[in-house]
Amino acid sequence: IAHRYLGVTSAYQVFYSRKNFMFPDQQVELHRSWEKEVAYLDTHFSEGSAYMIGKTNRDHWHVYLCGPYETSLPSALDDDTTANNSAEGSPLVHALSRTSSRSTVHSLLESSGVGSSVPHSPSDTTVEILMTGLDPDRMRAMYMGGASSLEGSLGGKAVERATGIADIYPDSASDSYLFTPCGFSLNGLQGDGYYTIHVTPEPHCSYASFETTVSSDSAIDLNSAAGVKNLVEQVAAVFGPRSLTVTVFRARCDTVSVLAGSELSVDVDGVGKDSAMAKTALLSAATDEDTVPPAFSPVAGYKTVDRVLYEFDHYWLRYAYYVKSD
Repeated sequence: IAHRYLGVTSAYQVFYSRKNFMFPDQQVELHRSWEKEVAYLDTHFSEGSAYMIGKTNRDHWHVYLCGPYETSLPSALDDDTTANNSAEGSPLVHALSRTSSRSTVHSLLESSGVGSSVPHSPSDTTVEILMTGLDPDRMRAMYMGGASSLEGSLGGKAVERATGIADIYPDSASDSYLFTPCGFSLNGLQGDGYYTIHVTPEPHCSYASFETTVSSDSAIDLNSAAGVKNLVEQVAAVFGPRSLTVTVFRARCDTVSVLAGSELSVDVDGVGKDSAMAKTALLSAATDEDTVPPAFSPVAGYKTVDRVLYEFDHYWLRYAYYVKSD
């Protein structure tokens, strides 16, 4: 699609992740094992890396990462903008083009004359909540004739209201769908973020996924332990799962690693060009912004079985697995 409509000829960055399958033998051949999936991906991406996170004898999570690769300077920069005499060749500009630009670094860049042309985007944090063993009573709303007898968007909206899904992000714009005979999907937008929900409610294979990049307010701040706890508890209250997996992916401030080995030529707060002090100021600010996602807080009604912290080249990952405590 990217090649057909945008003329893109190569991948900038690749993410593929999934929970372990409940019925791997019932998948199509390629997806019957993680090893087969990785082998297939490796034929397309020579520098990919595969990971299995969590306990091998319990629920766990698979992730495949590749990239990001260096890209040219965003076209938003003026042609006459210079850093090290070449905007496109600047390692700092490369760093900012492939990660979220943090507020502190951005303000320092503005004082140098470079940052005024670099887009200022929010922190890149994604939270996933994967749930199994959904409460059958709560899942009745996900069947035709439960919350609604209307298939499609009207039925989807009825499910949102009946289950409490609508209360998670009340200010968002959502497009949901109730399927026949059962099943529910939702795609939502709020500000610069998105969230998605997909539900299979049948008791023998019940499963729901919730993914979001939306920090709506202090109650659901994806960059705070309390915010993630509030989100997980609110989502768990909707579905009542026996077990749930939570992952928090946060983009690292790549400016740290790039600046550390680069020569920088900018003027920061009156510090002269080619000054080591300028580089130190930017490096210090970037380091302050390269923060590990906060540790998970206890989730009401659930026991923590597993917790893992991963440090990738460009991302932090926190993983937790919970089971009902009763």
